[in-house]
Amino acid sequence: MEIAFGILGQTAMLMHGNVDVNWAGPRPRQVLTALLTAPNRRMPLDVVVDWVWEEHESPPLNAHSTLHQYAARLRQAFHEKSVPAQVSVAKGGCLLEVEPALIDHVGFRTMMDKAGRFREAREHDRALIEALAAIRLWRDDALSDLRTERAEGWRTRWIRSEWIPANAFVVTEQLAIGQAEVAVRRLAELEQAHPMELSFAKLRIRALAEADQPAEAADFFRAAYARYREAGETRAAEQLRAVNEEVLIRPDRMIPRRKPAAPDSGEHVIRHLPPDIEDVAGRADLLAMLDACTTDTAGAPRRAVVVVNGGPGVGKTTLVAKWAHRAERRYRHGAVMLDLRGDSQAARADAGEIIDTLLSLLDFPVDQVVNPIARAAKLSALLARRSMLVILDNVRSTDQVAPLLGVLSSCTVLIVSRWRLKSLSAKLTPPVIEVGPLEDRYSSSLLTRRIGPRARNEAAGVEELVRLCRGNPLALTLVAERASSRAGTRIGTLANQLRTADMLLDLGDEGDWPGTSLRSAFTLSYQVLRPAERRVFALIGLHPSAEVTGDAIAAADGRPAPEVRRSLDVLVAAHLIEHPADLDRYRVHDLLHLYAATLAAQLPDVDLARRKMFEFYLRMVIDAYRLQVPHKSLLDLPPMVPTEWTPRLRTVAEARQWVLRERTTLMGVIAASEGVLNTIAYAIPAMTTEFFQLQGRFPDAIEGLTIAVRAATAQGDVGSLASCLNDLAVVHMLIGAEDAAERCLLRALELVDAHGIAIGGVTVRLNLARVHLHAGRAAEAAAMYRKTLPSARALGVPLVCASAEHRLADALVEMGGHDEEALGLYREALRRRRVVGDATELLWTHIALGELLVRLGRLSEASAECAAGSALVEASQDLPTVMKLNTVLAQLRHAEGDDRAALRHAHRAVDLANRSQHATGQARALSVLATIVCDHGNPDAARKLWRDAAELFRGRARTAKADAIEALLAELDARGPLVPATREGEGDTMAMPSPHLRILRGNRA
Repeated sequence: MEIAFGILGQTAMLMHGNVDVNWAGPRPRQVLTALLTAPNRRMPLDVVVDWVWEEHESPPLNAHSTLHQYAARLRQAFHEKSVPAQVSVAKGGCLLEVEPALIDHVGFRTMMDKAGRFREAREHDRALIEALAAIRLWRDDALSDLRTERAEGWRTRWIRSEWIPANAFVVTEQLAIGQAEVAVRRLAELEQAHPMELSFAKLRIRALAEADQPAEAADFFRAAYARYREAGETRAAEQLRAVNEEVLIRPDRMIPRRKPAAPDSGEHVIRHLPPDIEDVAGRADLLAMLDACTTDTAGAPRRAVVVVNGGPGVGKTTLVAKWAHRAERRYRHGAVMLDLRGDSQAARADAGEIIDTLLSLLDFPVDQVVNPIARAAKLSALLARRSMLVILDNVRSTDQVAPLLGVLSSCTVLIVSRWRLKSLSAKLTPPVIEVGPLEDRYSSSLLTRRIGPRARNEAAGVEELVRLCRGNPLALTLVAERASSRAGTRIGTLANQLRTADMLLDLGDEGDWPGTSLRSAFTLSYQVLRPAERRVFALIGLHPSAEVTGDAIAAADGRPAPEVRRSLDVLVAAHLIEHPADLDRYRVHDLLHLYAATLAAQLPDVDLARRKMFEFYLRMVIDAYRLQVPHKSLLDLPPMVPTEWTPRLRTVAEARQWVLRERTTLMGVIAASEGVLNTIAYAIPAMTTEFFQLQGRFPDAIEGLTIAVRAATAQGDVGSLASCLNDLAVVHMLIGAEDAAERCLLRALELVDAHGIAIGGVTVRLNLARVHLHAGRAAEAAAMYRKTLPSARALGVPLVCASAEHRLADALVEMGGHDEEALGLYREALRRRRVVGDATELLWTHIALGELLVRLGRLSEASAECAAGSALVEASQDLPTVMKLNTVLAQLRHAEGDDRAALRHAHRAVDLANRSQHATGQARALSVLATIVCDHGNPDAARKLWRDAAELFRGRARTAKADAIEALLAELDARGPLVPATREGEGDTMAMPSPHLRILRGNRA
């Protein structure tokens, strides 16, 4: 079952087989946790607050506004992860719309229901497998992100009604199929967590009796009985006594004891297994699944073929060997584990060699039978009279073992392989057992146990080692051995050393052949690949992130995409990469990615392959940019390697989604290009910044443009350098860092003036004026705009002229007293923008005109401008602009007396601001909403909204606007309760706005 959300532990998004618990900040995760307990049901706002905010925490002043913000962040996270879910906030509460089956606790219940149906059909082995799959969904303490009273209640109910019964179900089914010893071990673990759970105590008596341990059962009963009596649980004590009498005292009710049958006299018993090892951490459920897959309902060994799969170093052989030692006494004629050398440099073992080996182990004189077919028949006849376990380790392909399956049909056969063996696996029921990386808690436990007391004293170093090893048991073992053998080295120092890829990959190889290291383990899988697949795997090492598309690899490889995808499928089969749910997306484990990078460095055409891969992303960014801003010109792009390129993106929405989805990869390409492909290092940030600003990802925009500035400097490209400095200044300005913005612009101005770049000079000066306006210095901004406007008009570039006129009008509106001039400038900008036809720019000017006209009381003209803007919304699809339109429409409808429509538009503006994570837009929308709410006779709610708006303005360094709101609040507080004035035509009362309020209505960002 595919699970997308997990709350049985830290709140996680489970995507592509990976658990991500850090996908958002703590508070949005907590809100989602609460909503996941009741999907598709609207949860009242006060209930959500009770779920999320603990008693010692101050609840939000405005729950509706605060939860709106968190819902916006959740929607953003869902969009980034392509999770089919939606969250919304309304006055009636919060609603999470999601398919319930995608949530782990719902999936848990569904799996247990299915297990129950198997039990009713007396298919106990299948019931156990399904129940174990449900149990594995539990990762840690349920709802561990929440510690409120409501969360504690839900957690207690879930443990009582779901978790404990499910574990009791598992134990009961283990007893039903004869796995009494496994049941005893599981119950011992469960009783540590639930020492007074009566159902577990009853089952333990039964399990001990079934496992032929009556003395232990009696001892356990006496101790548990006394414990219940001391706790005053007399009823529980008597129930336990009844079970004890039923199982251990009354002979007519005794559970039959199963004893391993002794082999017939004279029959040879094989014991050919590697040495037993200590308990395998984090693999209890996999061991239980092996038990379930290899025994029938009576607990006897089943004639079955089970495939155990997993990538290199994940511990497949260790797991199977551990299980074999636990299970071998079920097989009265023995257990054997044979290495087929499928992943070795030595020649692979074929079916004939395996048959001869087994005959020899059975003391049959092999040389008496020359014909290989006759040998196979003889082995089959010998095994038919025996109960044996045969493990075939290191299998390369189905054809290596297919001839053996008929010969071994009377045995339990385990096939261990790094390869998926698809044609074989498709025929097997139950499914193949996949061995994956260890969870962090088990990785930490393994390191701590093997390193010893030092590990407990250096927890931070152990945590870093766990991060580096990424759950790979071979890596963890090698790291633990290094730490143990070098007691004088601090664990933190060792972790620092292992951050070097070669050091980590070669750990364990100390010149004593054959060495065991991650590199040698990975090489065994790599060397059996064909040349085409080897090249594709190495090319993945060039990719800057661990998730890659087939198109990107095909661009670097040079072969047609279908051929490259076939090679990628082979790598998936070899467990060298994973194929997540998305059709054309592949993921590589971090350690294998490091190994692939070392292989990529050895490619003869490594530089050309890297260039073609990175140019693929550059071409995709160009496609996206042209769709997003079709009227803006591109930087002077570098010459690219010729290719038969066809645009992949068709719509603006598709372009934005692609940039968002590939954001991590694009940032990696930018960083990896610096100093290697500098033109790409500054071309990609120049175009992606447009998207990052829309998505509110200002840190990404700054990081990319900072690299771009260094790359353009190194390349000596003055025009690109000035352009990148200009763009970097705009982003700094938007986050309130005006000083940094001004420094960038002044440096850019020196460059464009020194090299006579006229359009650059105008653009930079316009942005310098914009910084003044953003900082609240409207007069300085207006003066600079006036000075620059003639130069802008002289250029004859409509977009630049329109921008200069529009922004001068903004400054004049902010100053006040220049309304008619501002109207004329807006209309001139509108005329020029109609010539260009950019829907977003046109919409922005219509909004500015409408807002000014509302302020002047010319409502019919304002309505016409807003209507013209509304007609452009579909073509624009720009959330911040549509948000601003709804803000102005709210002001207009409020001025017209239609407060129902005004509130609708104001709430829509707040919602859009939250969705776009546009803090200034949020503050502006909240200010307008506060005005409407205050005028509607609810000053207390208005105060809360204004405080939130002021906090947002101040957080974005819009201090002038924050100060104006706080001055208004101080004035209102000084007046005391507002006395509403009656509005004409309504029974409701309205408060007359103060001068500060009128200023807030008219302000332009």
